[in-house]
Amino acid sequence: MVMESSFIPQELLSPIRQQKVYLQIVKQFIELIEKGEFSAGMQLPPERELARRLGVSRASLREALTVLQMMGLVETVAGQGTFLTGKSAASVKYSLDSISVGESPFVIIQARKTVEPSIASFAALHRSEASLKKITEILDWVESDHSKDRILGNIFSEGDRQFHLEIAKATENPILISIQEIFHSLMGQDLWLTMMRHTSFATIGRWEEAYQEHHMILEAIRQRDARAAAHCARAHLQRVEKIMIEADLIPNIPPNKDTEGIDNHLSSERRGHR
Repeated sequence: MVMESSFIPQELLSPIRQQKVYLQIVKQFIELIEKGEFSAGMQLPPERELARRLGVSRASLREALTVLQMMGLVETVAGQGTFLTGKSAASVKYSLDSISVGESPFVIIQARKTVEPSIASFAALHRSEASLKKITEILDWVESDHSKDRILGNIFSEGDRQFHLEIAKATENPILISIQEIFHSLMGQDLWLTMMRHTSFATIGRWEEAYQEHHMILEAIRQRDARAAAHCARAHLQRVEKIMIEADLIPNIPPNKDTEGIDNHLSSERRGHR
C-alpha cells in the first residue's frame, strides 16, 4: 500500500514556551478567585511564608504580587496588611495577556549588573565634553523643582532611563548604545515601573541616595577614571536590586483568621526558583 504524502498544517501547531514562574503564581490566584475559593477581604500571609508555601523564590513572588497589584486583585492597607480586593480578573484594567509580554524585573537588573559597569568604564575612557554636558543636564532636570507625585510617577523613572542611556552614548560605540537602548525600553515596561514604585521609589531617602549614586558615576566618568566608574555603576545597581528584594510588598503584619483560608488553597509552584 502506497500512502499519499501530506504535511500537518502549520497553523495547527504552536511553539512550546516555558512559562515564567511569576505568571504561574498569578494564574493560580486568578483561578482560585474565579472559582470563589478566595473572597474579598482575605489577607495574604507574610511574604516569606507565602513564598515557602508556594515553593518559589521571593523574587518570583514579588513579581507576581506586583502583577496582582497592577491588575487590582490585591491591595495593601497601611498598618493592616495586604488583602484580596474581591475584583474578578475579567473586570480589571490590565489583562494577564498584556502583562505577560513584560520581562522579569529581576532578569533585567541581573543583565544590567553584568553589562552597565563595563559601559560606564568605557564611557570614562571615551567621553567628550559634549557628552558630559548632556549627562549633567539630565541630572539637573531630574533635580529641578517637581511635585513629589510627578517625581515618583514620571520624572525620576524617565530621568534614570535617560541618564544611563546617555552614558552609553558617551562611549560612541554603536553596539554598546544598542544594548543600553534595549535596557531603556525594558525599564519603560509597566511591570518594571510598578515594581520600582512599590520598592525603590517607596523607600524613604532612596530618591536622595540614588541622586548621589548617579553623581558619583558622573564624576568618575568626568575624571576619566574607568575603574571608579565601573565600581560606582555596579554599586548603584546592586543597591537597586537589594531594595527590590528587601522592600516590604506585604507588610509584616500579624495575619488575621482569613490568612489560613488563603494558605489552605495555595499549591506549591516548583518549576524553577530564582
